[in-house]
Amino acid sequence: MSKQFQDKLERLIQQKKPFILFRKPNQIKVELWENQGKTTTRKFSCNSFDNSTIIEFNDDEVVEILIDDLPKIDLLLPVSTQNEAISYNDYLNLIEKTVDELKSNSDTQKIVISRIKELDKENINLSETFKNLHQYYPNAYVYLRYDVEEGCWIGASPELLLKEENQLIQTVSLAGTKAKEDDWTDKEYHEQQVVTDYITATLARFTNYVDVDGPFSVNAGFFEHLKSFISAQLTDKNKLYDVLKALHPTPAVGGMPKDLSTDFILTNEGYNRTFYAGFMGYETENESEFFVNLRCAKIYQNKVKLYVGGGIMPDSIPENEWKETELKSKTIGELLL
Repeated sequence: MSKQFQDKLERLIQQKKPFILFRKPNQIKVELWENQGKTTTRKFSCNSFDNSTIIEFNDDEVVEILIDDLPKIDLLLPVSTQNEAISYNDYLNLIEKTVDELKSNSDTQKIVISRIKELDKENINLSETFKNLHQYYPNAYVYLRYDVEEGCWIGASPELLLKEENQLIQTVSLAGTKAKEDDWTDKEYHEQQVVTDYITATLARFTNYVDVDGPFSVNAGFFEHLKSFISAQLTDKNKLYDVLKALHPTPAVGGMPKDLSTDFILTNEGYNRTFYAGFMGYETENESEFFVNLRCAKIYQNKVKLYVGGGIMPDSIPENEWKETELKSKTIGELLL
């Protein structure tokens, strides 16, 4: 075990300082970042869904360790006293309201509606859960972020928001979900195409060209997604954050068009997403990579809050949307240890 990693983690926990554990896709090591409170060449940023909050970890002394050697993590977690889970009937009514909005307003093509599913679970083994996510989702961005006041977030996101290296941008269009035993329908293909069209149109404002490859059906544990790979050449590297802001929230987590769907979500969804469906990522001198905070949970002393959602279209069936979110809740919920 890396003594440097162990010492840093113990110091941060004892001093009750924020930190983030992060494993890049298809890697076997986990990085430990803190906020050194100064300008550095390495920065990890966490951006909330509504863009109201950004948490940064500026760290020129990032340390790493093999995932298998990750030590036990004992954190002081807050107690949740607020029930944010929506009932089955209230959720169906919300989906019906969303469908009515889509049918009555031709300018709105898609709205992503999410909810919290709460589990009464205590004494979560954070290290073993992190290892579980690593093993079950090798292609995901796996992270654990801790703040003594806010608590602990953990997730394994499948969705790249943007990767940049030498002004070459790579991103994905990820939308449409089905159970493995089901067939793809026009509804999922249309939902995926809406996302692809939005991303390519957005990137065209900042790039010389845009290429699309897909969609392909990709494994997501208990279900499958439709995914397209998009690449583009950035004309000005100083515009990177402008591109991020233009892309977020993507149609996969907000809707289409962005402003109308986001306004509907903030007005009607009934809870504060905070960092769910926001974006996170790191920047170094040589590369930048950001991902959407999906497939995530917030862990408390007395319970776990799972964040799940789905894209609503004019032909969406409320009961089916509930089943889809129940299925998605397993991606983290059944891997908690």
